[in-house]
Amino acid sequence: MQPEALNAALAALLGLRPGESDRLTVVPFAASGNNRVFAVTAGERRYAAKVYFRHPADTRDRLKSEYAFLSCAVRAGIQCVPKPVACDSLNGIGVYEYIDGRKLEATEIDAGCVDQAARFILQLNHESAHAAGRDLPNASEACFSINEHFAMVDGRIARLAGIGTADALDREAREFVKTLAAGWQQAKAQILRGAQAAGIKPDETLAERCISPSDFGFHNALATRDRGICFIDFEYAGWDDPAKLAGDFFSHPAVTVDAAHFDRFVETAMTYSANPAALAARARILLPVFQIKWCCIILNEFLPDSAQRRRFADPTRDVVTRKREQLAKAVSLFERIKH
Repeated sequence: MQPEALNAALAALLGLRPGESDRLTVVPFAASGNNRVFAVTAGERRYAAKVYFRHPADTRDRLKSEYAFLSCAVRAGIQCVPKPVACDSLNGIGVYEYIDGRKLEATEIDAGCVDQAARFILQLNHESAHAAGRDLPNASEACFSINEHFAMVDGRIARLAGIGTADALDREAREFVKTLAAGWQQAKAQILRGAQAAGIKPDETLAERCISPSDFGFHNALATRDRGICFIDFEYAGWDDPAKLAGDFFSHPAVTVDAAHFDRFVETAMTYSANPAALAARARILLPVFQIKWCCIILNEFLPDSAQRRRFADPTRDVVTRKREQLAKAVSLFERIKH
């Protein structure tokens, strides 16, 4: 979308009269992973606006998912997320409350930060929030049985096995995927042993689902002066397996959370349930699923569809450098989870 068209669309969303788009100041934020994000100023009011990536191969309605999730959270009285302001489904634009905060560094993540994240999950899964969110979609890649989780990672590894051999970097990534696939087979065997010991059948569908922010972690958080840690970016949100929520939280490589906090997080976050110990045990058993999954996600840079989203979000990016960086991250993460 050209700047003039974006300004006009934002002016309409914010209730300005036709021709008053010059009253807006629209400044791009640093590039995000999938979408274009802007700081918007209209007089004394300030907002964050997102222009969402759209492509026929990407069937998820990112705007609808994020806007519905935030609307549900606000109805439930949750304060640590931005309020939704307006959306334009035709042009794929969402306008949200501007959160004045800063990104967190991994060295700052302590038990207090983890407790704030766990309380957010508790609030999301209070019975009032469940009632408000009954029409939310399933989260992206939602899985409700061990077999579904296995199929999800199997599919990611199969797609990565199709990385081309056009250059040395692609060939190196392709060889690493073979190592990753072998590690995944070992992880599956470990998970099945743990599930059997816990009395969980691989094809058993989990009845107790949760509302999940999805892609949840401190990479999508801002430290504020008056609201504590606020969480942002919910385009993948919806109903999901609580084990996946916890596994993603501790596996995301952007701002890592020390595994020493795992038990503290699951034992607090799952207390909305009538059987929190069973959900916490399930989360521990399934953790390797999400560790391997994130190795795969890091390598998405080598897949055409994902690379196209990244170019949409940041047209100036250096593709070769990015691929080299992502391969190094995937190798490093795999080495860490093996030990």
